[in-house]
Amino acid sequence: MAMTPVSPPLDSMGLDSHFLEEVAVIIKVLGHPDRIRIVEYIGVSELNVSDIQKHISLTQPVTSQHLRLMKDRGILKSRRDGTCVYYSLATPLVHKMLACLAETQRQMYE
Repeated sequence: MAMTPVSPPLDSMGLDSHFLEEVAVIIKVLGHPDRIRIVEYIGVSELNVSDIQKHISLTQPVTSQHLRLMKDRGILKSRRDGTCVYYSLATPLVHKMLACLAETQRQMYE
């Protein structure tokens, strides 16, 4: 009988409990496809609400709600330049998570 390999418990991977809490917050907030699309579009650049809203094809109020939630949870940071507010990723963790998702998608659908 063949045995299926069992993944080691998280504790043996050395994942810190504080880190896991931080990741859990990010995963919860990014649990909406539009929010994932927003952070993917922002990537490593800095974009204003109007650019994001047009690219994602959402209304301005909906886009602003998503951006505000992600900023409040520490996923995005913002800066104001006159009347424009520019958003960028606040943590490299999100960029790494997106890269992991892209790699997984390539592996699953090749």
